[in-house]
Amino acid sequence: MMISPLGYIEALKEADYDTLIKERNNLVDFMVEFEKKEKAGDKSDTGWDYCPSPDVVYQVYLEYLSELCKLMHVKYIEDYVFGYPEDIL
Repeated sequence: MMISPLGYIEALKEADYDTLIKERNNLVDFMVEFEKKEKAGDKSDTGWDYCPSPDVVYQVYLEYLSELCKLMHVKYIEDYVFGYPEDIL
């Protein structure tokens, strides 16, 4: 079972910016690999035998990435620019 995008972000709200970068990279790495296999029609991965299937994980990761980018934007401004109100999330 996967958590909601809001639950995912809630778990990362206190993370430092370097941790957010690593998390973003993990999401993107999965997505790039999935896209290569999807375009090639390769469904040989054992992940297709389980629920959620890789295509569902991909779709949820897109939502996670969207929310993560918003959080990274706020954290970047807070940490490197001048501070930003937290209530914009």
